[in-house]
Amino acid sequence: MKVTLVKVPRRPPWPLWAIGLVVGWLGVTGAAVWLMQRYHQHVVLCAFKRLTGYPCPTCGATRGVLRLLHGDVAGAWQFNPLLFSVLAGGVALLAFRLAFGRVVRVQASRRQRRIAWAVAIVLVLINWAYLVVYVG
Repeated sequence: MKVTLVKVPRRPPWPLWAIGLVVGWLGVTGAAVWLMQRYHQHVVLCAFKRLTGYPCPTCGATRGVLRLLHGDVAGAWQFNPLLFSVLAGGVALLAFRLAFGRVVRVQASRRQRRIAWAVAIVLVLINWAYLVVYVG
């Protein structure tokens, strides 16, 4: 495995699909919060949870972001540890890029990529089990 720092423009390009995804998510979340406050009813946004009764691997993200907006980092992490750990890593890499104009590039062999995917899948499954047991 080879890790290198590559010089890039400090400000990354903003893909339109990502902006649309964030704006759409904010709209749905805002509407759900408004409905919950207006009608005093709990709104389940997750289609997987609505159908099965179990949380999906990303359940807790919206509640976690709402906790972050209130300044409760530990509370946000408890709603979905893997998601907020990955988010923290992404923010750190973005801050590194903005500060130094460099990105971390990892060159891995085919076997190393397979191992990385296997580890990622195991982490998602462990996180999902945590969500089923503790977050619901």
